[in-house]
Amino acid sequence: MKKTIFFSLTFILTLRLANAQNDPYMLIHTVSKDSTHTVEFEEFFNYDSNGKQTESIEYSYLGGTTSGNKSNWSYDNITGYVTEKIYYNFDNITSTWEPNYKTEFTQYDSNGNILEEISSFYDNVISNQWEYSLKTVYTYNNNLLDNKEDFYYDDTDPNNPWKEQSKTVYTYSSGLLTLETFQMWNPSQNQYEDYTKNHYTYDSNNLLIEKRYENFDANNSVWVNSTKTIYTYDNSSKLISEESYGWNMQNNIWEGNNKSVYTYDNLDNLSSGEFYEYDTSNNQWYSAPKYIGSATHDNSVDYNNLGLPEEYNQGIQLALFNHKLDSFNFTKLDPNTGSYNFFESHEYFYTPLSVLGVNTGELADVNIYPNPVSTTLNIEGSKNLTDYKIFLYDMQGKQVLYRTGQNQINVQTLKPGNYIYRIVAKEGIKNGVMIKN
Repeated sequence: MKKTIFFSLTFILTLRLANAQNDPYMLIHTVSKDSTHTVEFEEFFNYDSNGKQTESIEYSYLGGTTSGNKSNWSYDNITGYVTEKIYYNFDNITSTWEPNYKTEFTQYDSNGNILEEISSFYDNVISNQWEYSLKTVYTYNNNLLDNKEDFYYDDTDPNNPWKEQSKTVYTYSSGLLTLETFQMWNPSQNQYEDYTKNHYTYDSNNLLIEKRYENFDANNSVWVNSTKTIYTYDNSSKLISEESYGWNMQNNIWEGNNKSVYTYDNLDNLSSGEFYEYDTSNNQWYSAPKYIGSATHDNSVDYNNLGLPEEYNQGIQLALFNHKLDSFNFTKLDPNTGSYNFFESHEYFYTPLSVLGVNTGELADVNIYPNPVSTTLNIEGSKNLTDYKIFLYDMQGKQVLYRTGQNQINVQTLKPGNYIYRIVAKEGIKNGVMIKN
């Protein structure tokens, strides 16, 4: 399930940080645990001094093996627009980050709309360099995305290397997106041909109530239903349910896949969720949810004073972060007993933006020793850092120590075990694991 269970349709990215006041609390760390309270996943986020996300790191510890991926953002110093995003994979043999993929955002219009982006993959087998793979060109009409065209890179044709691959055409009504038509390039016919469609339907309040997918059957030249999602809202326009269906071609009926039902507290926080499966034999939803999730919030900090990474700043996630979200815990139905047992938890940790400073990369020349440590932890290279700070977290993600400007730290009072350390300075950041004997 992980965090993706919360993701919901939205096609406009909401940037809350623009309205932030005072010193926003930045989400910097999340911890996900399984039913045995063992850490399965962790995420770390970094930002620049303006609150723009510069890094996202995710670790997975499933099966006793550490795997991970990382993304880094770069921005134009004048416009503030994203200029590049690089993706890395974690090599658990060498414990290093290996470049994998990058996207360069090469052109914007005067309204800040992206016009062109070029993607490359890193060839670490033959050339050990970036190789072009895809180019996307965007066009707009009255500031609304009109179409998006993708080109693949053909290195055998140096005179015209970018070849048509696919195109998406967008249709609107009164400024609302009503249709996306995805087309694939047919080189033998030298034209684009229909492939899939997404239909969007709204109520009188302009709230999305249905999203329906169709596939094009080229053999019979007809559109065929594929999947659909139905959305319902309360009188305050808050999303209260999502129901997803798949089309059964044999019986020509819609069959349910899963359903989410959301509950809010009196401060409009998404406080709980119930997640149902479909009984295909009786063509109805099971009466009891398979999972139940419940959230806890710090209501003293509202969303205007939160800084969220890109991954959390969309869809139903926004309702989760109407105030500072501290945790979201799940229980799972035991069909044999009818009771609900703890299944997994997600915990969220924050730091004021002013503490983070300016982080531009990884602090390769900074190390801690000894490790394992019994009494005094030394931070090698910290004397060369600006606004240097160190944080220690236990494996439950709770901050247990914070020091600034010290290169020797007494950790004698800490309980034996593993701790996550986080070194932060204007020159960069470094994360790792410290073992306390």
